[in-house]
Amino acid sequence: MNKKLLIVEDDRIVAEDIKTSLLKLGYDVCGIAISGKEAIKKAEESHPDLVLMDIVLEGEIDGIETASVIRTHFYIPVVYITAHADDKTLGRAKITEPFGYILKPFEDRDVHSTIEIALYKHKIESMLKESEERYSSVVENAYDAIYIMAQEGLKYANPAFEKLTGFKGKDLNKDEFSLSKIVHPDDIKSVKEEAKKEKKRRERSNEFRIISKSGEVKVVEANTVIIGNNEEEKEIGILRDITERKRVEEELSKSLEKLQKTFVDTINALVFALERRDPYTAGHQKRVANLACAIAKEMGLSKKKIEGIRLAGIVHDIGKIQIPTEILIKPEHLSDIEFIMIKTHPQVGYDILKAIDFPYPVAQIILQHHERIDGSGYPAGLRAEEICLEAKILAVADVVEAMSSHRPYRPALGITAALNEVKKNRGIIYDAKVVDACLQLFFKKKFRFD
Repeated sequence: MNKKLLIVEDDRIVAEDIKTSLLKLGYDVCGIAISGKEAIKKAEESHPDLVLMDIVLEGEIDGIETASVIRTHFYIPVVYITAHADDKTLGRAKITEPFGYILKPFEDRDVHSTIEIALYKHKIESMLKESEERYSSVVENAYDAIYIMAQEGLKYANPAFEKLTGFKGKDLNKDEFSLSKIVHPDDIKSVKEEAKKEKKRRERSNEFRIISKSGEVKVVEANTVIIGNNEEEKEIGILRDITERKRVEEELSKSLEKLQKTFVDTINALVFALERRDPYTAGHQKRVANLACAIAKEMGLSKKKIEGIRLAGIVHDIGKIQIPTEILIKPEHLSDIEFIMIKTHPQVGYDILKAIDFPYPVAQIILQHHERIDGSGYPAGLRAEEICLEAKILAVADVVEAMSSHRPYRPALGITAALNEVKKNRGIIYDAKVVDACLQLFFKKKFRFD
């Protein structure tokens, strides 16, 4: 579709010559105006793609004033046509931001190139304007507070910034306004240190507290970037109110602490109940738990797994609570039937604890802590990978502690005998990596039971 052009020229003959040239070049001419008022009226009615404007017009308003109205009100690009003009007139013309000049007398190729360049510049400008308006709308309606800070003060703050801080209008237009006015006094030092530390990267992200104009303390997550250099340097920042999120996190943390305390209290109650019935194994579970945790740490297990092993360790024999006391404290070796009863304690322990919603597989570890990798263990005769790693660790710790300690039916065999036992059966009935970690603890790191 051909571009529509409006000609504004008070010399009718010149105007017709221009029209002829434009038609020859393939443009449509939507009208000719001989005065500023007529030009404004026709521009409003036909809304041309471009106006060719004579700088010197007869009448109440000249070409420059007319161009200013058309440019401002209708956003139509203007190209001036002039034969001559003094510096003062050209200075006035520049203020209207014309898209080009055509000097009289002119040739068709000059007119064509000037018009095409003007139309292209206007297209790019329109695209930029549309983009700016779109992003301006996003910023103005953003949920997060957005600001631009220069060395001389605050340059821009969106409505969300005003809502967050409580500062509005003239409060924000003052050059002396700065973020230090809203940052909590106790956080100013850390904010400045963070800004200094991250200055080379020209961007940073941190959290701090602010105090609104009404005195309300809020926690914000700040993301800022520095643009420009030296005196032109500006800081663009986004502040997100995370006060509620922090409150929820704090409540969750307290709930977790309370839950952990409940777990510990439950575990301690179970330990106390068992040790009241079997004084000879008093402390056995805690020592096993300590060694098992040390082995797990030596193997590089996560803190979560280590905590699970600790909890399982200090109640791993809780199933013995169902075994008659006379069998637990019997000062001689057990009969086959009595030993069968003892072998039920992993299953009983599992049955007791499986209903408790631990954050770790405590019941499963206890169920498997007497399993052996060759399948010779109990209660299920599991093999190798069928046994969870935590149970394999607990198995080695249990054997080492039990053999090195006194029992009703025998004196303590000593730590040397205990370590020789697991070393001899490394990779046979005990997991090789677990045994290696255990031996490393005793021989290289001088681990000792309390």
